[in-house]
Amino acid sequence: MSKNIQVIAWVAFIAIVGGVLFYTLAGEGNTEGTATQGEQEPRKVEILKYSDYSCPACKQYIPLQEQLKQDFGDQVTIEYRHFPLSGFQFSDLAARAVEAAGEQGMKKEMHDKVFEGQEVWTRGNAGEIFMTYAEELGLDLDLFENDLNSERIRETVSRQRSEGQRRMVQSTPTFFINGQRLQQNPQSYDQFRSIVEMYMYR
Repeated sequence: MSKNIQVIAWVAFIAIVGGVLFYTLAGEGNTEGTATQGEQEPRKVEILKYSDYSCPACKQYIPLQEQLKQDFGDQVTIEYRHFPLSGFQFSDLAARAVEAAGEQGMKKEMHDKVFEGQEVWTRGNAGEIFMTYAEELGLDLDLFENDLNSERIRETVSRQRSEGQRRMVQSTPTFFINGQRLQQNPQSYDQFRSIVEMYMYR
């Protein structure tokens, strides 16, 4: 009788231990599954900006854009589209100057210079000032001037503006994020970052 009791007790012990191990492992498995479901890989965010080099508001967003790139790196791309407004005398020329510099691999550098000097060249002598920028960047000045006035560069700027008009762009800057137009521009960097993160994790 005692022998049978010992056998029953041993079987019960094994069952209890087995049950504890089963539920422990199952619990760990569920925890891991929950964590995996909770983690979401960030998506890349593409920002398209229709902008005018004469537009003060467009210039104000440059530091915000640069901060986004610093914070998110390659997760965020920012692409510029020319949208020269008819109310500004030198906007088209400024856009062509940037494109002409791009022919010599200095598009970003000229883009920055043109925005930095906005308050100067918008008052007059824009052509001479852009030539000075080109010289400071070490560009071939004859080539730069030829490209600046070429029909090809004019068509590039005009094509981007027409593209913006088809997308109902009416003012600058106008932002599209992952193809969706922002109905209202962000009013601060924190707001801009929050919008980007929303698209990154949506």
